[in-house]
Amino acid sequence: MGIYGNHIFPRLMDGGLSGPRHRALRERALSGARGIVLEIGFGTGLNLNCYPGEVDRLVAVDPVIMLEKRVAGRIARARFPVERIERDAADPLPFPAATFDTITSTWTLCSIDRLRAALLELRRVLKPRGSLLFLEHGRSDRRLAAAVQDALNPLQNVVACGCNLNRRIDEEIENAGFRVIERERFKVDGVPRPFGEVYEGVATHA
Repeated sequence: MGIYGNHIFPRLMDGGLSGPRHRALRERALSGARGIVLEIGFGTGLNLNCYPGEVDRLVAVDPVIMLEKRVAGRIARARFPVERIERDAADPLPFPAATFDTITSTWTLCSIDRLRAALLELRRVLKPRGSLLFLEHGRSDRRLAAAVQDALNPLQNVVACGCNLNRRIDEEIENAGFRVIERERFKVDGVPRPFGEVYEGVATHA
């Protein structure tokens, strides 16, 4: 990924998503996590302090190990054991079927290149009564904002290392065999609509 992708962008992302506003969103979205949890798109570990006490263990999957020293400190302070795996979530995951009680994804599904393959693999390793908790930005329901997202998306792909502005996150999840049982759409305060349209929810096996 080069200097920008490995060093500059992770710091921009860490700073931009670590404030109290985004932390509150993370805590709310992750409040239903329990048991053995798989987190995809671990990034710089900003979710670690947002998980509830019902989490017993976390397995974190990410194709890139970012800001190693900073993240190692966050892992050391976590209230539960954390295992990190360097892998693309769209590749076969090294776990048997029905391993995890909860799967979490925050601001990650926008950036996975082979998203359907990743979601199918997540469905495979989620227990039958498990939950997929998601907090993602995506395509606006407003026509003008969606058109702006489409126009900006090629540039966004480059500047934000593969991020897409215009994915219909709930539809992508349901098309992979999940059923979205809780869903909330809103815009993050202070963020321009093309970048701040959020999908938050819970999905289970269909």
